[in-house]
Amino acid sequence: MRAQLEEARLELAVLREEAIGLRAGLEQLRSQSDDQEPAAAEVSKEHSELLQQAARVSSVDLLCHRDVWEFITAQAGRHQHFRVPPQVIAEGDERIRAAVSGRSLIALLISLHAVGHTARDGDGDQELAATLYKRIQDRLAGLAAHGQPVTITLDDRSSPTSDGASTDGVPGSTEEQVAGPPAADGDGSNDQQKSDGTSPS
Repeated sequence: MRAQLEEARLELAVLREEAIGLRAGLEQLRSQSDDQEPAAAEVSKEHSELLQQAARVSSVDLLCHRDVWEFITAQAGRHQHFRVPPQVIAEGDERIRAAVSGRSLIALLISLHAVGHTARDGDGDQELAATLYKRIQDRLAGLAAHGQPVTITLDDRSSPTSDGASTDGVPGSTEEQVAGPPAADGDGSNDQQKSDGTSPS
């Protein structure tokens, strides 16, 4: 437990240093001339409506890999409405969680839209931007004045195998163990053993 806490502290310290570096980099980007700004893409009615949806949001929790977060800040960092969140929280597995304001979300959508329409095919930027844009668009659909805060998750996972076979840590493995035959000794300790993290005999 102590080792896990220490690892989390180290990861948090790294994220804080990265956030400081990102803020400095964003200020430098904003000071550059207008001719270095990304090329503007044609604004469709659908895109404008999506920006209006983003404007209605106080903030969203963005859960993604640290590399994706770096791509996001690199693309949206030059926009006047983007602000780096004060806290970027480590979620494990190289993932981070950042509370992005509605204003910053507008900047992100504008930047992703521009990259998706101006980047070269096959270089990865266009595909990544389009995927992020679509995921945000899907999560902002059907917003209401009341309800739970919006979380945008960029962390798709593989599904368990259809026959129920799975390895430790894969969803569905616990269900298969519970449905299996009781322990050979029949002392009823099967459930207790599993709760301790050991395999039944």
